[in-house]
Amino acid sequence: MTRHWIRQIEGIRSHLLSMGTHAETQVKEATLALLDLDRDRAIEVIANDDELDDMDVGLEEECLHSIALFQPVASDLRLIVSSMSVGHELERIGDLAVNIAECVNRLRDSGVTLQQMVLPECLKLASQKAMEMLRDSLDAFITQDTDICRRLIRQDRELDRLHREIFQWLKEGIQARPTEIDWMIEITGVSKHIERIADHVTNIAEIVIYWVEGEIVRHRELRDSPEGSSS
Repeated sequence: MTRHWIRQIEGIRSHLLSMGTHAETQVKEATLALLDLDRDRAIEVIANDDELDDMDVGLEEECLHSIALFQPVASDLRLIVSSMSVGHELERIGDLAVNIAECVNRLRDSGVTLQQMVLPECLKLASQKAMEMLRDSLDAFITQDTDICRRLIRQDRELDRLHREIFQWLKEGIQARPTEIDWMIEITGVSKHIERIADHVTNIAEIVIYWVEGEIVRHRELRDSPEGSSS
């Protein structure tokens, strides 16, 4: 492996980790904006999305340049292809953070107050777990830890369950407070965005497994495997 190739790989990894940090910050800030109904914070999340888009384009260009220049094979090629794929997943996670921020702005425009808007515990827990999963997926990429990846794939089932709980909350809320249906429906949309963030994290985990082990696990039933199993 030449020094030039090592330097190129290090540059791609650094670029990707910067994207991951930015995406994680976007999700965190969007969540905080929701908890506080903070319009200024929501607007900042929306404004910062362009940076993540630009980073995604830059990463893809860098990866394609590496393929053309060095013609990598085997695990090196998988790393380049996987890096592009992870970058796309992070960009989509950033888009979902923007969607949450836009929900905050609509809630503010509707006149709902923090006193009215009592968020369900399942939403708070889902948001916390999604952010933890995102952080863990980036750690797995750094350490090439496929055990973490398989755990993340199984954890996605929990996010799906929490998202389903939101509809029971909505049903009960409509019956108890029918005049407040608008903001409660908006919250179900936020729950869907959080659930989709977890889906993209799961995709990242699958990509890392492919890079490290050369195994394509997409569409396989890892989510139903016992804890600690790699099948």
